[in-house]
Order: sequence, then structure tokens, then C-alpha cells
Amino acid sequence: MTNSDKFENKQEYLKDIIIHTLNSDDLDSAIKNITKELGQLFNADRVHFRFYEESMEDFSEVIEEYRKNKNIPSAKDKMIYPKEFDTYLKANLEMINDILIIDNINKPEYPEVFKELFKSLDIKNEIILPIFYRKKLESVFFITNTTSSELLSRRNLDFLLPIARQISIGTHLFKLNENLNKSAQHEKILQDVIFKTRLYEKPDDVFEFAVNRLADLYKVNRVINMHIDSSGDYIILHEALKEPLKKLEGTMMFKPESFKEIGASTENSIMVVNDINQIKNKELRNYLNKNHIQAFMLYPIEELFPIKGERKTEERIMVCSDIPRKWSPQDTESLKLIIGTITIIYIDIRNRNEIKEIEETFIASLVHDLKSPLYAEQKALEFILSRKPDTNLKSIMAYLEAMYMTNEDLLRLITNLLTVYSLDLGQHELKKESTNINKIIDNAISTIKPLADDNESKIIKNIQKNLAYIYMDPDEIKRIFINLISNAIKHNPKGTEIKVSAELKDDTILLSISDNGSGITKAEKATIFQKYRSTKSKVGSGLGLYLSKKLVERHEGKMWFESEEGKGTTFYFTLPLESKE
Repeated sequence: MTNSDKFENKQEYLKDIIIHTLNSDDLDSAIKNITKELGQLFNADRVHFRFYEESMEDFSEVIEEYRKNKNIPSAKDKMIYPKEFDTYLKANLEMINDILIIDNINKPEYPEVFKELFKSLDIKNEIILPIFYRKKLESVFFITNTTSSELLSRRNLDFLLPIARQISIGTHLFKLNENLNKSAQHEKILQDVIFKTRLYEKPDDVFEFAVNRLADLYKVNRVINMHIDSSGDYIILHEALKEPLKKLEGTMMFKPESFKEIGASTENSIMVVNDINQIKNKELRNYLNKNHIQAFMLYPIEELFPIKGERKTEERIMVCSDIPRKWSPQDTESLKLIIGTITIIYIDIRNRNEIKEIEETFIASLVHDLKSPLYAEQKALEFILSRKPDTNLKSIMAYLEAMYMTNEDLLRLITNLLTVYSLDLGQHELKKESTNINKIIDNAISTIKPLADDNESKIIKNIQKNLAYIYMDPDEIKRIFINLISNAIKHNPKGTEIKVSAELKDDTILLSISDNGSGITKAEKATIFQKYRSTKSKVGSGLGLYLSKKLVERHEGKMWFESEEGKGTTFYFTLPLESKE
């Protein structure tokens, strides 16, 4: 059918358009066919197509383009449309609900940025054909002449609107189908990501996989994983390169001030830069340009602090394009979905590895802690057995007392271990009864006194008079006091003064064990109540603090501490006046 026949047999041609559109293999093919058909029908020099992204209130870059010949400037892959023009375009198309004609590129009301656009695309006149579906703007065809005004004939203009209605049906159906296909594709990608990343044993392998998978998915030449170091600098840890580009791994990508300058004030949202010429920092712009980065998406990798539940961002993924690129909502949503999934798996693998390492450290330290006193006992026994049978008991009493103290420590450690595991398994039952806390404190101090005397430590009591009886497990509360007082003795210099206090505070009894010793270092504070602590302190003491806190919580109380290096430490815990189960 010739162009003249098409105009004469309008209805038949319109049917052909919708059939031709619907018979396309996919949305890209449909758009390509339509742009070519429009170009040839109206003898246009160039026809190109842009989607309107409602969720972003913005137009996409040029998706498809027809040019009569190669000498006509291309609008594709150039990010040539300024924001001002897109804002003007949307407002006018929605207001007139009709085609928009640009017949005089030198109109006084057009700002300079418009005239620069028309000049760069060699536009003499242009018809902007909106595609609406149920009164919603979905896309736009730009039909351009660069030489004559033939395009704006009455016949052409009268023919355009019926064509737009037919095109809108076809493109809308294809867009719906494409969205369904993309959803299925995203699900398939996620399943693949989950399956493959869960096989890794090292956390770093997860990001190595992620950057390569994202480079394939977005068809870009570089994807970067960055870590924020203690100075706030963004250091590149992993990268995927799809071309012979200069490797940036191990170098600094951003300094805190340059990162903030490009719009990173919102920590927990994706940052999208469609064209690096948007960046004001000339030094940063030159750096990106030198490394063939013209557009990028930057997304934070978040994790929850296990203690406070606060979010922390230390890693970022950056998908880079070597040409200006208008990232679509599908691009950003896919990135969020994939990174969110990978982050969960990464944190899970890292936590498992950390727990494994801590447990191995704990076991090694525990073996050492058990071996040293047993070896000392063995030597003491060897010495005693080497004496004559009629040796005076008094001459070996010091060895016997040392063995007794060592056995006390070992028994306490083993008892703590057994209690911890029974608590963790939920099998430890408290044997509560109405008990005088003053009596418990006296018993604990009496038990620990030999250790205090040996260390020349002084234990002072500061107990409020006439404290109410508490419904508690006396043996377990005594164990808490022994753990805390023995820690204060063992981990401080000789002569340390230890104060044990108890007072009524609202509906609880506040108990504390304070010392004027060395204090707890900043590094140890964060892990003080952990079960497996890889510190220089003995395993038994770390386990004792974990156990003490657990036992206090089982009594519906709370435990915390205050410490200052060089000035001492105070451990506090509360017990409710009535805590009956």
C-alpha cells in the first residue's frame, strides 16, 4: 500500500497498524515498527520514541529511533533532553490532550535551553504525538523534519490522532505484557541469586558474584562494590569490568565531602545520576569521565545493629554506564530487590562465620583455661607424692590450699558452662523461694573471701536496712554475686576496693558491685555480655557475665554496667519485689 493509498483508505490502514503492532514479537519490536511506519508515512526525517514514567513523573531517554539517512542527527543514547523541556512537554500535553506542534523554533517564549535542543537535533519543525491510555500519558512520538515544512500539512495533522488511538491500544497491551515478563524475569533472577550465593562460604564471594551478575543484567561495563572506611572514604573492594578498562579496585572512589555533594544526604535511598554533567564538582566529574563513567546508580547496603536495632550503612553498590543513561523505575527497583536479597545472604554468611570463629576461639581458650590449672595441680601432686610418707602435713598445706582454690575455679567454670547451655536450651528451671537478699550477699562474700584475701582486696557492704524479701532462686542469685565479685578481684590490681550495695528503688531492689580498679576498655565494652568473647580476659569470666545477665533476665530483672578506664567499674542489676511465676 503506497502512502497515497494509506491516506485514501484511512480505516483499512488504521486496522493494519493495530494488527501489525500486535503481531510484533515484543514491545521493542512493536515500537521499532511503528517509528519506521510513521517516518515513511509522513516522509519525516526522524521519528523517535520516549516512554513517560508515571512513578518518577519523568520521561525515559529515547528508546527507539527511525532516521531517513545517516546524515540526520541522532537523538538516541545521548540524554539530550533537558529537565526544563520535559516539564514543559508534560504540562502542555496533559493540558491540551492533543498533538503539540513546534513550527517556530525561535519563539520568544522558548528559553535558551530549548533553542539549544532544537539546534542540536537540527529541528526545523516537529510534531509531538502523545499516546494516552484512559486519559493517562504513556509515551510520546517525536516526528521531525529537518529541511521542509511538509510535515505540518493539514492532511498529516488530521491523520495523526486516529493513528495515536490505534497505537495506544497496541503499546499499552505490549507494556502490560512486558511488565509481566519482567516480573517473571526478576523472580527468576532472584531465585538464581539466592541459589548461587547461598553456596558461598566467604562473605566477600557474595559481592564478587553480585557485581558480575549486575554487570550482565544491566549490560554495563563496570559495577563496583565500595566500603566506607573509618575516615568516611569510599574504597573500592570489588568490581566487574566488561571492557579493557583501568581497574579501580583498592582505590578511593569518593571522599565524604564529594559524596555528600552529589546528593547523598538521604543515607538509605538509591542515588541516580543520569548524566555526570549534572555534578558540580569538576574534579569528581573529571575523575568519573576519565574512568568511562557517564551515569550511575548507587545503592546502600544496610544491616541492623544486633544490640540497638539501628541501621548501619558501610557498603555501597554502584552500577556504572559508559554513556549518559536515564535509569528507569524498573532499573532502580530491580537493583533494590537484588541488593536487598544479597545483603540478607551476605550478613547471614558473615554472621555464621563470625560465630564459628568465636566458638573456635572460645573452645581453644577454654582448653587453655582448663589445661593450665590442671597442669599446676599435676605438678603440686607430683611434689606432694615425692615427699616421704611421714612428711609433716603443715609443710605441704600451701600446696593443698592452692589445689583447693584451683578446683573451686574449675568447678565454677564447669557449672557455669552447664547452666549456660541448659538456659539456652530452655531447660534450666529456677527454684524460687522467698529469700532475704542480705543473707545471700553475706553467703557470697563468705565464699569469695579467700580469693579476696589472696589479692589483698577489701569487700565493703552498703546494704539498706529492712529490705523486703524477694521471691527468687537463692543459689542462682548467689552465683551472680560470686561471678561479679570474683571478676572484680581477678581483673584488677592487688588492693582493689570492692563495694556491694543494695537499696529499694521504686518497685525493685537495685543491686550493684563496684570497684576502683582498672576499668573496662572501650574495645571490650561492646562485647562484655557475649557468651563467646575473644578478649584477653579468661573465658570463665566472660561466660560468667553472660550467664549472670541471663539469670537476672529470668528473674524479670535487668543488668547493665558503667565503667571508666583507670577509675573502675560498676555492674548493676535489678530484681523485682514480686516475681512469682
